[in-house]
Amino acid sequence: MHDTDDAPTAQTAITQKILLRKSIAMKLDVDTQQRLKTAAGFVLEFYKIAMGTFLTVFVPRSCSDGACTITENIYDNGLYHQVALGFNALAFIFFLNLYRVELQRENWCIKYLDIDPDKANENLDDEIEEYPELKKQMSTLNQSYKTSTVACTALQVMNIGVSLGDIADNWAGSASMTPMLSYILLVVMKLYSAYFVSTEAIKTERAYSAYLSGPKTYNTIDKDHRKDADKPVEASDVTVEEIVETGRERLDSVQVTSADNAI
Repeated sequence: MHDTDDAPTAQTAITQKILLRKSIAMKLDVDTQQRLKTAAGFVLEFYKIAMGTFLTVFVPRSCSDGACTITENIYDNGLYHQVALGFNALAFIFFLNLYRVELQRENWCIKYLDIDPDKANENLDDEIEEYPELKKQMSTLNQSYKTSTVACTALQVMNIGVSLGDIADNWAGSASMTPMLSYILLVVMKLYSAYFVSTEAIKTERAYSAYLSGPKTYNTIDKDHRKDADKPVEASDVTVEEIVETGRERLDSVQVTSADNAI
């Protein structure tokens, strides 16, 4: 009787494992979740930076009939205004390049590294020594990130100076002051964050996320890119076919044992 009772128990175990496998397959993997968070952060920042670089377009100026509209700011044919508008566009292009490098670096980190809250931030220091090619790529990306940040910062300082001269010629009082300071602050905060992340990453030879909140240090090699000996065995590595096959073997064993006992 005891051996016969094992049959439903084995079937229950198989069912539970299959359901677990399906549940895992339905969930977004960690890399996809991180990419979605990065994309959301980029869209939000991109909108702010567009307003922060095109100061002569989005900061209200004084026109004959009151505050200038965005359309009037764009189509003002004054020579100095056109020069300022050119600086705005150039600063925006430099920011696009910064975001290109930043997103390239972030995507590389998501693909090849991972954030494990159970491991120390310093864990990657030793672990990556076994992956010299990944270490070289990480160093190159960190350096490119800092170079792009410094170049973008230098041009943005000039852009703010030129834009202030144009806005001052058509000053609209507090209508100009408040949004101008807000837009400049958004740009400064972004550049400061990028400079801090890139500088610390180079200094400590680590990978700090530029977008993810909470634990922001990639502190281990991604499981998909570890050497075979380092890869942990997880439930998602077991296929449904393997579970079913194992269950069938166990059921056959139970049935054979029951038949022998009956004889």
